[in-house]
This record gives sequence, structure tokens and C-alpha cells, in this order.
Amino acid sequence: MIDAIIKITMPPEKRQEVLQTFKAILAPIRREQGCISCNCYVDIETENSLLFIEEWKSREDLDTHLRSVHFGILIGAMKLLKKAPDIRFNTIVSTAGAEAVDAARG
Repeated sequence: MIDAIIKITMPPEKRQEVLQTFKAILAPIRREQGCISCNCYVDIETENSLLFIEEWKSREDLDTHLRSVHFGILIGAMKLLKKAPDIRFNTIVSTAGAEAVDAARG
């Protein structure tokens, strides 16, 4: 599994436009092959910062997405920003759930 994380800080005057654009592409991205999830989160302490987080089944699925029209729309929206976004791709080798909390807490 691969996580794609985009952290952006948008100018206040572009906030509504960026949020509308990101909201409009959530559902189409979720329908792309290999997409496990796609969500956008606004920072509750800094309202002009947000995280756009996608989870993909494979690197091939992510690469196809990065060449898609939907990702092109994301790139276009990010060009409205004064500061370059922080983009990271994390390959997840294993995951654990509540049992990890129980094990750590004894």
C-alpha cells in the first residue's frame, strides 16, 4: 500500500476556490482503479492549511493516478498557491490496529 500525502497552505483569498476544486475531485479519484481512500482535511488550528491524503493498492495504481486528469486538476489548483506544497509518498509494509495499543499498554 502507498500513501500519497499533500500538505498545502493556501492564501486566504484562494481558500474557497481551492476547497471547491479539491471537493469536486474526491469522488472521481475514489473511483480510480486501486484507490483505497481519498480524503481532504482542513487543519483546525490553521484554517488555510489542509492535507489531501490518498491510499493506493500498488505503485502502478499510484503512477496511473499521477498521470490522470484528476491529478492534473490537483496540480492546477496547487499552482494557485504562493508556497509550494509538501508532497510525500509513503510505502506501507505492514499495519496494525487496536491490538498494537493493547500490546503497548500491557
